[in-house]
Amino acid sequence: MSHRSSSEPVVAYHDRIAARYDEIYSGPYWEFYRAVTWESWKGLLPRDLSSRALDLGCGTGFWGLRLAKSGYRVTLLDISPKMLDVARRKAEEAGLLARVDFVQADLCDLSELPDARYAFAVAEGDPLSYAADPARAAREVARLLIPGGILAASVDHLCAGLDFYVEKGDLAGLERFARDGVASWLAERPEERYPIRMFTSEGLRQMLERAGFEVLWVRGKTVLPLRKHPDLLSDPKNRDRLLRLELGLGRMEACLGRASHLQVAARKKGPRG
Repeated sequence: MSHRSSSEPVVAYHDRIAARYDEIYSGPYWEFYRAVTWESWKGLLPRDLSSRALDLGCGTGFWGLRLAKSGYRVTLLDISPKMLDVARRKAEEAGLLARVDFVQADLCDLSELPDARYAFAVAEGDPLSYAADPARAAREVARLLIPGGILAASVDHLCAGLDFYVEKGDLAGLERFARDGVASWLAERPEERYPIRMFTSEGLRQMLERAGFEVLWVRGKTVLPLRKHPDLLSDPKNRDRLLRLELGLGRMEACLGRASHLQVAARKKGPRG
């Protein structure tokens, strides 16, 4: 199957939900989740605000526009044209069009973009997990970064997918999933379902190292079960306490199995200028 044909369900699903995507991922838990992400980037962002940044699988532009507000020139890239439409409208409303540009592309084929142009790339919302060929996508991202450039990304964690098969009593499915980490995005419409790759920390490290990265760290996100207890996040003081706890626990290798996602920071190998 070609990358083009395998991407059709991904485009169909994200085009359909683009107008309400921000609403779907709103509320106390997702605000907390994004705070964990932003805090994890401290120390990774380029000090030089003239550096170019790349938001891969940008969706409605949350991270790319936040980077643009911080002063960077940002390329927002997504496979879904309707997601890009929403991101473009938000950029216009925020007065950021002068600092951003938009590219529609599949992560497995970023040939429209030049080599070694970006100092910082983000791939949040798990676009590497949704790519038809995550290893190829990782190589494409490495090509775009300058030597020493940083990738900050999240992926779906294999441990988070085990319960689904156990609860169904699907032992054959559980064995396949434990072996290859491939599950399916269970959209309501069959034509919008597509395979997703869920990673172990070891598998994620290996893939990025083979693509030309030095992995700086892998952390769990989120370890605390706050998606089931969003009421704990209603008090700002409690939220700050829980954020400190989450950031500490996410660094502990022993806690990785509790995390629904893995957050990774990786540096492109090669001499830096």
